[in-house]
Amino acid sequence: MKEETKIYERGLEEYPKSEILWQNIIIILIFAIAFWGMYSIQISGIPILSLIYLGYVIVVLVFVLRKHLCTSCYYYDKWCTVGWGKLASRLFKKNSGNFELGGKIAGIFWPSVMIIPVLAMAISLILNFSTTVLILLIAFLVLNAANFSRRKKSCGRCKMRFICPGSAAKKM
Repeated sequence: MKEETKIYERGLEEYPKSEILWQNIIIILIFAIAFWGMYSIQISGIPILSLIYLGYVIVVLVFVLRKHLCTSCYYYDKWCTVGWGKLASRLFKKNSGNFELGGKIAGIFWPSVMIIPVLAMAISLILNFSTTVLILLIAFLVLNAANFSRRKKSCGRCKMRFICPGSAAKKM
């Protein structure tokens, strides 16, 4: 992290546990809907795309991003908006990652985990229409919109809002 960056002094020291729980429920629902929505895309009866997607999400979200973003975060070993600062402190030593690299990885990860399910479900609908997949696609899009709205509010109260490459809050 650069020395000239500043912590947002009016940011929350820790987020309320109810908000953390709600945020994690939304994120889990998003990934579960994506998994289920892509489930019909199978090779020899194996939902290969869903399984690859789930593996990708777990490895990158739980391990790679926690190492490279959260170990350098103000909220390391604290309750951030999703509680990942606490998770990172259980998995990795403080400042053991590369914050700049983490920002770049997050910039690839988040769009990919949103675009891949939308494309897969759209292709599935074109090839073999299913009301279930259509409902899942709509639910996926609605939950992502709701999650972005919550994220923007959460980022606005974050101590790292001026520093974090993924902040949805205005930098000023």
